[in-house]
Amino acid sequence: MRPFDHRPEGDTVIIGDLERQVFLSIPAEGLDLLQSLAAGRSVGEAVRLYEEKYAETPDITDFLDALGDEGFIEIDEKIAAAVAGPVAAADPARRPRRSYSLNWLSPTVARRLVSLPVLIACVLVIATGVYLATDDPNVLPTPGETLLFPIHFAALTWATFILTLVGVAIHEAAHMVAARAAGVPSRLVIGNQLYVLVVQTDMSGIWLAPRRQRFVAFIAGTLIDGVLASSFVLALWANRHSFLNLPEWVALLLTALLFTYLVRIIWQSFLFMRTDGYYIVATALGCRNLMSDTENFLRNVLAWVLRRGSRVDQSGVPRREMRIVRWYSLAWLSGRLIALMMLVFVGIPLLWGFLYQFILFASGQDSLMGSWDFATIAIIGVLLDGGGLLLWGRSLYRGAQERRRRQAILSARATARAAEPAAPATTGARTMPAVEPSGQQ
Repeated sequence: MRPFDHRPEGDTVIIGDLERQVFLSIPAEGLDLLQSLAAGRSVGEAVRLYEEKYAETPDITDFLDALGDEGFIEIDEKIAAAVAGPVAAADPARRPRRSYSLNWLSPTVARRLVSLPVLIACVLVIATGVYLATDDPNVLPTPGETLLFPIHFAALTWATFILTLVGVAIHEAAHMVAARAAGVPSRLVIGNQLYVLVVQTDMSGIWLAPRRQRFVAFIAGTLIDGVLASSFVLALWANRHSFLNLPEWVALLLTALLFTYLVRIIWQSFLFMRTDGYYIVATALGCRNLMSDTENFLRNVLAWVLRRGSRVDQSGVPRREMRIVRWYSLAWLSGRLIALMMLVFVGIPLLWGFLYQFILFASGQDSLMGSWDFATIAIIGVLLDGGGLLLWGRSLYRGAQERRRRQAILSARATARAAEPAAPATTGARTMPAVEPSGQQ
C-alpha cells in the first residue's frame, strides 16, 4: 500500500495520495481492508478480518483492481497477470511544473484572512456595488465599445492586459489562502479550460478538508473578484456624480477592468466546465465526480436517441447521485447556452469592433487605431489564444493515450478472467469512483 490520507463522508470514505494528487471515494467498510493491508497483513488475512467484522465476503479482486488502477497499491505484475489479468501500474508522481505556493504564509494568518467577519465585509462591499450599478446602469461597460479606447489605445490595452493578469493572480491567491487556512497544500500553475489559457490553483487535497472549508476555498476567488469589481463601480459612480474628478484615461481603464472582472465572474458560472461555480455546486450536492457522471449520462441519452453507439455503464453510481445527475444535466446544457450567448453578445461584437476599425485603417479612412494598436491586439491574441490551443491539444493527446491504456488493460483483464472457472458469489462489491481534482481558474 502506498501512504494515503483519508476522511469519512457519509457512507463513504475519501482516500488521497497527496504526492500524486489522486483521490478515490470508497465504501466506508473498504477502509478496514486498506488499513489491514497498510499494516502489513496479507490479502488473505485482510479478507478474514473483514469477514469476522461484517459477516460477508468482499469482492477483493475488483477492490484491488480499482485501487491498482488508481495507483494506491503496488502489485507484482507477473503475479497479478497470472491471477486476475494485468493491473494498471501506479502513475508516478507528476513531473513538477513551474509553480508557486503560499507555504510561507502562516495557517493562523490565513484563517484570519478568510474568517467570518472578513467574508461578511466582502459580501457588504459587493452588495454596495450591486446597488450603485442598479442606481446608475451607465457605469456598467458596453461589450462592443469598452475595449475600443478612443485615446491612447495601445497604452491602455497593455495596461488592461497587465492589470487583468494581476487580477487573475489575486483571484488565485485567494484560493491559495483559503487552502492554506484548511491546511491543504496548493500551487499556482498555468493550464487551460478548453482552448482558453488560464492560471489555475491546484488544491486537489481540499477534498480531505471538512465541507465548510471546501466551500470557502472554492468561493474565495470569485468573492475577491466581486469586491474589486464593486470598488471599480464605486469609483466610476462617484466620478459620474461629481464626487470624484477622474482623468478620462483613468475612467476608461477602470471601465475596461470592470468589464474583464464581470466576464470572469460570469465565466465562473459556467457549470459545464470545472469552474469555481461548478465545484461549489458539486460540494453542496455531495457529488464527488458530478461532471464526468453527467457527461456520461448525456452520452448515454444521445446513444439511446440515435439508436447507435456504445453506452457507459453507470450502475456503480449511487441512486441519489444519479437523480442529481439527471437534473444537473439540464444545468450543463444551460451552461452551454450561456456560453453561446456570451459569444454572440460579447465576443462577436468585440471582434467586430476590432475588425471594423482594421477595415477603416486598411482602406485609408479615419480609424481609432494605428499600426501599433493592431500590433498590440495581434501580440496579445497570439499569447492567449495560441498558448491555450497548444495546451488544449496536449491535454487531448494525453487524454486519448490514457483512455487507450486503460481500455487495453480492461480488455486483457476481461480475457484472462473469461478463461477462469466461475468464482463463488461475493458481496460488498461497490464501484469506487475517482474524486476529480480541484483545479480553479
